[in-house]
Amino acid sequence: MSRPIPLGICVSPSRVSDVAKGFDYIELGVSSDLAPLEADADVAERLQMMRELPYAVRAFNGFVPPQVPLVGKSVDWDQVELYAERAIRRASALGGRVVVFGSGGARSVPPHYSRALAWGQLVRFLNICADVAEGRGLTIAIEPLNTRESNILNTYLEGVQLAKDVGRRQVRVLADIYHFMMDGEPLDDVLKEPDWLAHVHLADTDRLFPGSGTYPNEKLFAMLKDIHYGGMASIECRWGDNFAGETARSLGFLRELAE
Repeated sequence: MSRPIPLGICVSPSRVSDVAKGFDYIELGVSSDLAPLEADADVAERLQMMRELPYAVRAFNGFVPPQVPLVGKSVDWDQVELYAERAIRRASALGGRVVVFGSGGARSVPPHYSRALAWGQLVRFLNICADVAEGRGLTIAIEPLNTRESNILNTYLEGVQLAKDVGRRQVRVLADIYHFMMDGEPLDDVLKEPDWLAHVHLADTDRLFPGSGTYPNEKLFAMLKDIHYGGMASIECRWGDNFAGETARSLGFLRELAE
C-alpha cells in the first residue's frame, strides 16, 4: 500500500501560528523569507526564527525576484550565481527538499529578444542551481506559469523539455492546478511525462482554497496515485477572512483525496 501524499501549505512565517493543525509541512518564500540579496550575517536571526516554527519547512517558492533578471541583455551572472548559492544553501539548511522556480518576472522574455537565447539562459541558470543543490538532497522544480504571468514555460510539457535540456537529476517540474485551469491545459499532460513530476501546487476555483470550488482536484489526486507520485503537495491559494477555519476545511478535504 502506497503512503499518503504529504500535504503542506504555502504561508508566511507570521501566519504559521494560525494554520490548522495536521499539515505535514509548510512552504515558505525564497525571496521574501530567505532574502538571498542580503548577506548571511544580516539574515541569521530571521533564519533561526524559521528553524523554531511549529511546522517543518520542506519547500520554498517565490525563487527569484524581478530585480534579478535571468533572461535578456541585462543578466548579471555574478549576481545570479551569488543569489542562487545563498538561496539554495539557506533552503537546504532549513530542511528544504524542493525549491520552486516560477519567478515569472525574472524569467519572462523581454520584447524583441530571442526566445532561443532566453531558453539557453534558463538552461544556464538551472545548471547553476543544480551545481549548488547537488549533494544537498534538494530539487529545483520548474513551475509552468499561465500566459498572464509569463511568456515562456507555460505548460507542463514545456517545463519537462527545459528539464531535459538541463539534464540534471536535481531539476524536475511542478504541476500547479491553477495554471492548468487558467490556460485550459489538460491535466493528462502529466501522464505523458510522469517521471519528471517533483512537486504539486493546489487551489480551487478563483484560486481559493481546495474544496471550495469545482477544480478537478479529485482527478488530480487519482492521477498522482496512478503514477505512484512520491513527492509533496502544497496549497497555494488566496484565503478569505477565516484563515484558520479555511485551512482546516481545506486540509480535511485534501486528506480524503491523499490517503
